[in-house]
Amino acid sequence: MKLLTTILLTIVVLGVAALGTAVYVVSLPFPPMEKPRDVFDFATMRRPATEIDPPSIQRYIARDGEELAYRLYESTAERILIFVHGSSYHGLGYHPLAAFLSLGGFAKVVLPNMRGHYLSGRRRGDVEYVGQFEDDIADLIKALRAQNRNGPVTLGGHSSGGGFAIRFAGGPNAKLVSSYLMLAPAILTSPAVKDSGWANLHFKRLFGLIALNTVGIHGLNALPIVEFNKPPKLWDGTETLAYSYRLNVSYHPRYDYKRDVAAVGERALVLIGSKDEAFDANILKTIYAESAPRAQFVILPDVNHLGLITEPAAWNSIAAWLKSLPPAPAE
Repeated sequence: MKLLTTILLTIVVLGVAALGTAVYVVSLPFPPMEKPRDVFDFATMRRPATEIDPPSIQRYIARDGEELAYRLYESTAERILIFVHGSSYHGLGYHPLAAFLSLGGFAKVVLPNMRGHYLSGRRRGDVEYVGQFEDDIADLIKALRAQNRNGPVTLGGHSSGGGFAIRFAGGPNAKLVSSYLMLAPAILTSPAVKDSGWANLHFKRLFGLIALNTVGIHGLNALPIVEFNKPPKLWDGTETLAYSYRLNVSYHPRYDYKRDVAAVGERALVLIGSKDEAFDANILKTIYAESAPRAQFVILPDVNHLGLITEPAAWNSIAAWLKSLPPAPAE
């Protein structure tokens, strides 16, 4: 009995010490951001002219009563492409691509401003719980169906938005989507990630929060864990320059990312440029070859991270793929 008591006391002491350590590292300040620099060459990004102006912001009501923003590009096509923006900005950054695809009759394009970003949600850079993005997109699809938009849904995204498409495929709402479009998808726990200098990640806080969440402690998940290195001279006031733990986790594939990648299936297109600054194209290709070998994977020569949304080669590849998809009834 004395030995058992000693063992139990030791376990309790070690557990308290471990929790104390986790709380301590979570409370540490952010590591200093490296000198601001234009990582993705935003300043010189080509912004193609378009035949139409951006549609007005519309709103739909999510299951928690929050009104979230999106833009809808009408088209002669029945297919609906919901395209999720990358980290720090919002849907308007993809206007030229959406205009091209909608006017060309390839898809109706929906550009949501994800919760926690410009004009969506109560708090910039945060959501209410891990997985809320998936619920929000399911609610957006429900709202579109209520408008009698009954075409098949393709879920797409760029960078973190592409990573979110992977996460959605592996989640409980995947039946709502018939195909996936991923442009340089972010799989943050994979070896494809380069040290580009874009994201200043608070690793100690991240690991501390992972430990706390493992034992069911979620009360600190609103703390920021990543900041983005966008020079102030390029700000326009609509950026979201830091993400909480729960938003960042909601945006990307689960830690067992291979399971989520496998779930995208065969009706999937992955595009990445050979000169992508954030992700290694060949490593990403290997990940898909192993986990989703029937997905179409294309490396575009001499294209960088932002070129995927501005270069005609990327637009034409997307258009051809959308045109090749078989028609499907409403999911």
